[in-house]
Amino acid sequence: MKVTNAYQIIITEKFTQSRAFYKKLGFTPVFDGDWYCQLVWSTAPSVQLGLMKPGHETQPPIFQAATIGEGTVLTLEVEEARDAAEELRNAGFEFAVDLRDEPWGQRHFALLDPNGVRIDIASPTAELSPEFAQQFKETGEGAMV
Repeated sequence: MKVTNAYQIIITEKFTQSRAFYKKLGFTPVFDGDWYCQLVWSTAPSVQLGLMKPGHETQPPIFQAATIGEGTVLTLEVEEARDAAEELRNAGFEFAVDLRDEPWGQRHFALLDPNGVRIDIASPTAELSPEFAQQFKETGEGAMV
């Protein structure tokens, strides 16, 4: 199997609010229907997200239930989380987790979307502790460190 892309679809009763939230965050719609919206990040088009109303007749039952948000994390990796935090705070976003550095080398903060989906905005720019450094595997391009 050759994977060419991956994206999350959030099935939501709060379709309109979610679309507005993700557009304010920085996503741009490339398909914007009344039941489905496909969003991309303008400077990184492979970063995508779908929003869909629940119970739509075009979808099989497995794809009709709305998310409850619990247990879902959408991570957006940025060049520097400190800069992203300042930008989003100035844009009026409320943080569910304030900016912090983790010993595994990640600097991050978190938002909640209108559905309760956790959005972790992270950069690999914090100091990496020796205890965590030894746990990273050499995986090539795209590794966390």
